[in-house]
Amino acid sequence: MPKQGKNVKSAKVDSRVRRAEQGKLIYKIDCGIPCSDELINDDTMNNFATYLTENLKIQGKTGQLGDKVKVSQEDNKIVVTKFKVLFAKRYLKFLTRKFLKKEKLRDYVRPVATSKHDYQLRYYNIHLDDEEEA
Repeated sequence: MPKQGKNVKSAKVDSRVRRAEQGKLIYKIDCGIPCSDELINDDTMNNFATYLTENLKIQGKTGQLGDKVKVSQEDNKIVVTKFKVLFAKRYLKFLTRKFLKKEKLRDYVRPVATSKHDYQLRYYNIHLDDEEEA
């Protein structure tokens, strides 16, 4: 009678999981351009930081960041520091867009990736013909 061999596959670890387990990662959302034009003020920045802390979903639960994720505000930047937790930078873009929609700023401002770990809020490029209006 032949022996039945077990077909055991070695578990592959995703590179994102490996990087998340290594240590901390810092994401920044730069709101400098709208803040300089006073479209976003300090009160709105504080609301944005609290919105992120309340709505970031870690392991299927919102608002329970604990020591794994810290959201802070530095001048005109929101800094999200995560420790050994897996969530994508794209998720921050999603939450930023939801916040801008809630504040009725989504028609004017959009988040743009400027580097590997940074977003910047910029205006839409709207080219108006001044000759037609005159």
